[in-house]
Amino acid sequence: MAIEDNYKNITDSFETGFENNSNKELVHRYGIIGISPYTKEKIALEMNRRLISEIEEFNKSSSKQTEKMINLTQWIMWLTIFLGVLALIQILILLTPFFIK
Repeated sequence: MAIEDNYKNITDSFETGFENNSNKELVHRYGIIGISPYTKEKIALEMNRRLISEIEEFNKSSSKQTEKMINLTQWIMWLTIFLGVLALIQILILLTPFFIK
């Protein structure tokens, strides 16, 4: 049985009030002793939203890079086959005088 994903609604339109803070400020505020648990929850929610958006961006760029690598590998394969055929033709041209007299 799969574990239920409780973070699906993190990207909802609920505003935490920390949207304009930098990542460093969020980490600093989260570490302050004596801050209310509700505020810590809001900061954690904002940090999770940012993390999810960064992961999505990474996945998109990773997919593009993977596609480029697959295309490059196909080009290398076809060039290798072409060079093999050329080498075979050169060998046949070189050995032709031995078979034709």
